[in-house]
Amino acid sequence: MTLPAAPGLRGLAVVLSVTVAAVVWRRRGQPGAAPFALLMLAAGEWAGLALLEHAALAPGTKVVFAALEYPGIMAVAPPWLGTALYLSGVGVLGGADPTPLAFALTGVVFAAGLFRRRLFDLVPVARHALIESMADGVLVLDAEHRVLDINPSARALLGLSSAPIGARAEVVLAAWPAVVALAVGGEATETDAQGETPTGPRELHARIMPLRDAGGRSRGRLLVLGDVTERRRTEDALRQSEKLASLAQLLAGVAHELNNPLSVVIGHATLLRRELGNAPGAARVERIAAAAERCARIVTNFLSVARRRAPERASTDVNRVLREAVALLAYQLELDNVTVLFDLGADLPLIRADGHQLQQVVMNLVANAQQAMGEHEGSRQLLVTSRLDAGRGRVTFSVADTGPGIPIALRSRVFEPFFTTKPVGIGSGLGLSACRGIVEAHEGVIEIGDRPGGGAVVRVELPVGEPPTSAAATGPVVEAELIRGQRILVVDDEPTAGDLLREMLEADGQRVEVAAHGKAALDRLAEAPFDLVISDFKMPLLDGAGLYSQLAMREPRLRERFIFLSGDTLSAETRRFIERSGVPILEKPFDAAGVRRLVQRLLRRA
Repeated sequence: MTLPAAPGLRGLAVVLSVTVAAVVWRRRGQPGAAPFALLMLAAGEWAGLALLEHAALAPGTKVVFAALEYPGIMAVAPPWLGTALYLSGVGVLGGADPTPLAFALTGVVFAAGLFRRRLFDLVPVARHALIESMADGVLVLDAEHRVLDINPSARALLGLSSAPIGARAEVVLAAWPAVVALAVGGEATETDAQGETPTGPRELHARIMPLRDAGGRSRGRLLVLGDVTERRRTEDALRQSEKLASLAQLLAGVAHELNNPLSVVIGHATLLRRELGNAPGAARVERIAAAAERCARIVTNFLSVARRRAPERASTDVNRVLREAVALLAYQLELDNVTVLFDLGADLPLIRADGHQLQQVVMNLVANAQQAMGEHEGSRQLLVTSRLDAGRGRVTFSVADTGPGIPIALRSRVFEPFFTTKPVGIGSGLGLSACRGIVEAHEGVIEIGDRPGGGAVVRVELPVGEPPTSAAATGPVVEAELIRGQRILVVDDEPTAGDLLREMLEADGQRVEVAAHGKAALDRLAEAPFDLVISDFKMPLLDGAGLYSQLAMREPRLRERFIFLSGDTLSAETRRFIERSGVPILEKPFDAAGVRRLVQRLLRRA
């Protein structure tokens, strides 16, 4: 039974006492007497107990309604006093019972209290509605840190199905130790905290403020919880964007300076491998090529972080990309005694993706796993898997290792540029950042988890996309199918790069000439016809875009047989130009196989 129900039950008991048992009041009036005489009652056996109960209820109004404290006491006093006077025999009102008049006075006092205390004011109602509708969580705590009130936002944030009224703050906020410390004491007025919620990890900003009465005495505390997870993510993304913007120009310059000599090293190593075959010295050339290709991957990561360019989508076999990426690193994996296992889904469809970018992702993941297992004692095993989720239209592949794994606290940071957990001198800290950029450009997801039994696993999920019409010709060109004897003009202001391309193309039976810039190329084209033009983009006197525009007017047939060379990031305007023209790009550093594949594809055009 709640306290507000007690007066009603008490009144019923009093009435029944008069009409049935007369244990509280006894009638004093006689039949036939004046009607008012029926109100003249004498005390019964239980009258004293009734008076004690009446007195006990008076201070109870403070517990039920704090705002009614003083009006309640003043309203209860007249009936209580009138009853006491009447029972004591003190003559007032000519011996008549003053209780009815006292109750009338009670009504006046109570009404005055209601208006004086502004209990009909809408402000308390508005405040309650405001707190209930706030996006921030609000908890009202008493002086003993018990919860007196909690709004729906706080219940949702803390994963509570009902209001924990009366529970201690330490219990309700057990998943947020920093908030508990703020709520139960100390001088701090706000703090940030991280914890788990039903919707995943969240970050809160908590504020605490004292609740004081009119006399300045502390009655409790008000705790406000703001979910700042999305704001912090936005701030982190903004800082990331600013960091990348400041790095882009530096990375582009470094990449440009490195790509030309790397092209020469990789290209000549490729040619030398062809010449040596299995002869002595081939293994040494292999090591040179592997080291150069590692440098090339670092440069490619530079460009991926700085550029964030859109993928050039084509029909792509994910399983083939996985196998070819691992094959490119087979020598380094063998040197480190790493065993590679494949568990590839047989039902994977071709997806719409940039095969070269996906290959870069896989190579970065494999290289990271290899480095993570470098100092690991025991078996070094790499597991590459792929699966199809037909219901969701997604393809997933993963790379798992038996290394030490990645702590949960670092899993969000490893995707930041230049952040690395490896020792100084091992790793650039750009690999996973580049991977995330490529995967997100494909509308995919990349995440890090634990490998059963120890180690880390990186999963990449990609959409299948629109059904492809045919598979892209990305495999090696068969020697017997080469188109030979074509006149090819190479335009590059870097002599070593131009000479390397000439050697590669001449090895395939082509007739090659080299020009140092676009103006010299136009002079050569005026002297004799060519079947294909390969041009660098950035050159003095006349750049690649100017050369292409001139050729489009003079020799329209060459618009379909033109290749751009690129060694660094391209401006947005240049990218739009290339997209409009549809001219393919040969990225530096290049190898003989890549050059052959692209050249043969264009030579086969009608």
